Amino acid sequence: MYRKNALLVSVFLIASLSLIFIRPAEAQTCSCAGAPLLGAQSSGAEGRGNLLIGVTYEFNQITDLFSGSTEITNDSADRNTQSTLLEINYGITDRLSATGTFSFVRKERSSGLSTPGSTQTASTSGIGDGLFLFRYTVLPQTLWNRYRIAVGGGAKVPLGSTSINNPNGRRFNADMQPGTGAWDGVIWSSLGMNFLPASATSLSLTNSFRATGSNERFVEGDDYQFGNELISILGLSGSFSFADRLSYTLNLRYRSTSSDERNDVTQPNTGGKWVTLIPDLYISTSDRTSLKLSGQVPLYQDLNGLQPTTSYALSASFFININSTENRFNHAKR
Repeated sequence: MYRKNALLVSVFLIASLSLIFIRPAEAQTCSCAGAPLLGAQSSGAEGRGNLLIGVTYEFNQITDLFSGSTEITNDSADRNTQSTLLEINYGITDRLSATGTFSFVRKERSSGLSTPGSTQTASTSGIGDGLFLFRYTVLPQTLWNRYRIAVGGGAKVPLGSTSINNPNGRRFNADMQPGTGAWDGVIWSSLGMNFLPASATSLSLTNSFRATGSNERFVEGDDYQFGNELISILGLSGSFSFADRLSYTLNLRYRSTSSDERNDVTQPNTGGKWVTLIPDLYISTSDRTSLKLSGQVPLYQDLNGLQPTTSYALSASFFININSTENRFNHAKR
């Protein structure tokens, strides 16, 4: 059995590393983040009939300005994105689960800050896009097996509006709209490993890739396509010896998006690569409920052209497990 498990893990690692180094096809970008549908995904509900519901609020401050990997002084503009996510996970069988994620997004942008009396602020808000996934546990983790492998796939559904106009009656650019207007295909995978059997300390590698579709923005034939998005998260999880109800995950996230396209023409100042440190603190408030507090600290970015990008992000989540027949509560660890 150990030889079989080792073979499965080896195959998974090779596939994961291959996915990380694949160059995304030319086409989400934007540093000005919308709802973090992929990055916010939990591990799902494990066990037949288990229902895991999570609500997350995230504030993303987008003040830094970069050209390539060089930071540029930015004293004239400021923007932020606020996202509220509702995630519903249901265990269809002991190994197969379904996930639906819904979002509400508010975006705000201020310009002319360096010139007194010339500040202009624009904001949009509304229902964002949704995400639907099916996930299957190929190799479940048990007392006798330290490894866990799961794979999944689904679609990002264009539930959000793409036609909000500014006060002058002109349509906001794509990066200020709550939705993208396009159907996207999504594949997902996760590998988990406990350092020792029954150990509380574990290592995980989660990969997700989104192949984007296009949306007509202004008139028929005017197609806009956000760039494809790849997210890989390496996480170290453990618990605190001094507090039974506290645990943590330290995540290192790599995100890459290819450039946007409009009518098959690559758009400048879109797409790039980001490396971010994300510490998570989990608080078990009961056997069935949990809180998560999280932050994002940018470590490195290499952007295509000149773009605003995240200065920091903060989020808080509440999770509840309903109708569980077994003690399989699964925190929203990435």
